[in-house]
Amino acid sequence: MPLNIHIHKVQFYETDLMGIVHHSNYLRFFEEARVAWAVSRGILDYQKPESASHLAVLETRVKHLKPAKFGDDLHVEIQAKIEKIRIIFEYKLFCQAKSADAISECRTVHVALDENLRPIKPPHLLKTILEKEKWIETWLSN
Repeated sequence: MPLNIHIHKVQFYETDLMGIVHHSNYLRFFEEARVAWAVSRGILDYQKPESASHLAVLETRVKHLKPAKFGDDLHVEIQAKIEKIRIIFEYKLFCQAKSADAISECRTVHVALDENLRPIKPPHLLKTILEKEKWIETWLSN
């Protein structure tokens, strides 16, 4: 099991009238996991949110497999890698720690930006950390 796991309890405001998580919230769960990943590696500091301001989201892709519901404990597994100037994250979302089947899969692609909002090579610290990350396999199925 990957070591990069973030836990989120589904709140009432994240659901619709049937108690099912609205699809727009899944990207929030994945971003929450990505921020926790970055904080745990010293890339981002909660006291200095501007430290993340130069990474832009280039692409997102979410596959919804099963619904999450109010009160569920969601476990987000995350992996990261670097490909040239692109920073790629993949996520698997489970309803509980020991669930065999993911309820959602996601891929986000990011790029570092300069002061003029032009793509640049990732900062050295980020590149060094990403090169050491373990990439298990491509999770997002077709």
